[in-house]
Amino acid sequence: MPKLAPKLHNAFAILSQPDAPTIYKMSEPELKMDDDKTILPPDPREHRRQRKIARRQHIKQTLQRLRDSDNLFLDDSITLAEDERTSLAKADETDKKRMAINAAHTKRGTATRSIGLVQRGRNAAYSLGSAFNRTIKKINKNKHVSFATHPVMVTYDSGADGHYLSEKDRCRAGLPILRTSTRKVGVANGGTSTAKFVTQLPFQQLSAQAMQADTFQDFPTSLMSVGKTADDGTVSVFTKEGVNVFKEEDVLITCKGEPILIGVRDSHGRYRIPLMQQRGQWQPRRPSKQARKALRQANSVYDLPSTEQAIKWMHAVCGYPVKSTWLKAIKAGNYVGWPMLTERNVQKYYPETIETAKGHLNQTRKNVRSTKAKPTPFGDL
Repeated sequence: MPKLAPKLHNAFAILSQPDAPTIYKMSEPELKMDDDKTILPPDPREHRRQRKIARRQHIKQTLQRLRDSDNLFLDDSITLAEDERTSLAKADETDKKRMAINAAHTKRGTATRSIGLVQRGRNAAYSLGSAFNRTIKKINKNKHVSFATHPVMVTYDSGADGHYLSEKDRCRAGLPILRTSTRKVGVANGGTSTAKFVTQLPFQQLSAQAMQADTFQDFPTSLMSVGKTADDGTVSVFTKEGVNVFKEEDVLITCKGEPILIGVRDSHGRYRIPLMQQRGQWQPRRPSKQARKALRQANSVYDLPSTEQAIKWMHAVCGYPVKSTWLKAIKAGNYVGWPMLTERNVQKYYPETIETAKGHLNQTRKNVRSTKAKPTPFGDL
């Protein structure tokens, strides 16, 4: 019988190609021996299984070749049709669109056409608006804290037990005189200085008691007490660039390591750190084990670095639930009050964990289906 020539969409030709043989080569299995040294013949079912596997592989390869040939035929047909339409469009010189394009290309004097007054006004307005927006953005980008040319400055001193202003600074700032002061304070040269008036600082965020200050005639500079400000329920944060004062309820401080220096506040409201740590002298308090552990760990979900980490942590706290079950519980209002645990965050940052899959596995018991072949009795042969 002559072989069919391999053409497009010819399954019989593909099946008869030499690289897809229909003859299945099977190695004959070795003869098996049982415990009493009796030679057993090979199992005929093994031959049928090998023939079935080879037939399935051959059918799969044949179908894949047919699909590839169909795709190649379609690609070639589409390319040929596009080339024909392009050639016909280029050859047609009576097309109106082509004539209009050619006329626009060959028309002269279009670039030197004068612009009307209305369009010139629009262009000028657009240029002015763009320049104004760029200037505003530049100003907002470089925004920083600025003071007056010659401001009245006060030294924020942690060594002062009260607010002490010079009378000269009080007059320049225009602060009021509440009453005459009777306070006496010790100065650096070992003497004492008597206050003149009691005034009020212009910081309305502080209480009336924390705003009161004493003025001195012989003080060259003004001092504002860190301790007195802290007694009013504030937290001062000092950096190498400046200092910021916050309300206690607006501050959450997370420390990654242990403190390098620890001090104490004395009865006068001053902060003291021991300079020499010798036996018999007062030494700084060492944090307990629980305090050190709290410093190294984040005990609040607000301290986590991102929303993704917070959702991952709360997913583990809830016992690694399935995404659909967790979303239903959130929609039902079972997690009201949990920070950042919303339906939107769970949809976006739901973690795919191994623990969730392990909690939904059903393991099959042992010795239910044996994998050992049963020996054929010699009497059935």
